[in-house]
Amino acid sequence: MKKHLLLLMFFSISFGTFAAKKIIHLPKMLPIAGGTITMSTCPEGIKICPVKDYVEREVVVNSFEMGEIEITLLMYDECVKYGGCQSEVSTWAYKNRKVRPPCIEGVPCQHPFDEHWGRGLHPAINVSWLDAQMYIKWINKESGRSYRLPTSQEWEYAARAGLETTYPWGNSAGRGHTNCADCGLPWSGTGTLKIGRFAPNQFSLYDMFGNVSEWTSDCFPIRKKDSTQCMKYIYRGGAWHWTGQELAPSGAINAIRETKRTRFVGFRLARNKP
Repeated sequence: MKKHLLLLMFFSISFGTFAAKKIIHLPKMLPIAGGTITMSTCPEGIKICPVKDYVEREVVVNSFEMGEIEITLLMYDECVKYGGCQSEVSTWAYKNRKVRPPCIEGVPCQHPFDEHWGRGLHPAINVSWLDAQMYIKWINKESGRSYRLPTSQEWEYAARAGLETTYPWGNSAGRGHTNCADCGLPWSGTGTLKIGRFAPNQFSLYDMFGNVSEWTSDCFPIRKKDSTQCMKYIYRGGAWHWTGQELAPSGAINAIRETKRTRFVGFRLARNKP
């Protein structure tokens, strides 16, 4: 019963087509009113720059929509099931591991490995930036919508939720506010938790800090002066194995290559305001 209540709370739509008998879950999208935020980012007028060139400045963020939750393994598994998320099979899934559902013995598995932490309402992990783009392309085709990854600026604006404090709950990381290595909970530092276990921020967004980091659409360039060619893509928010202090937005700006799959990075959808 509790699982069904969570599904109703976080998923705005489940729709089926009688021919294909598809059931696809979409996250509830919440309106984020535009505004300004002071943050560390590229100098004004420059979209892509190395982190060493970042400056503290005021940024204007236009109104947009943000997913109430991260994409879950339930949602990503649907993309795999219906053929939208298919990529080269590697150790990111179940190769060289004991075969467990939803994988089938003797069949190449495209489902992201859950590290034995659980699937369903756990956030999708072991998905690269390219995997996230593949999911977005599929879900946009299926739903007729225009989802995308948030920019790094949008992500931080939504995470801070219009507050001047470091975290949505105050200036101290504290204990019991999220899933991190030293958050004072029995499972701290042991893996992901199901979405929505902690209170949302002031924009009603869940799990913006801790649990898993989230891909953005922004990147750091290759090591060439004034280059605009992406080398590594930025992920934000910290994760289950980070300390509470490391979750602070000013320090939680990291990047890895678009093909890298890890057990601590997932993604959340954004969309332009209709």
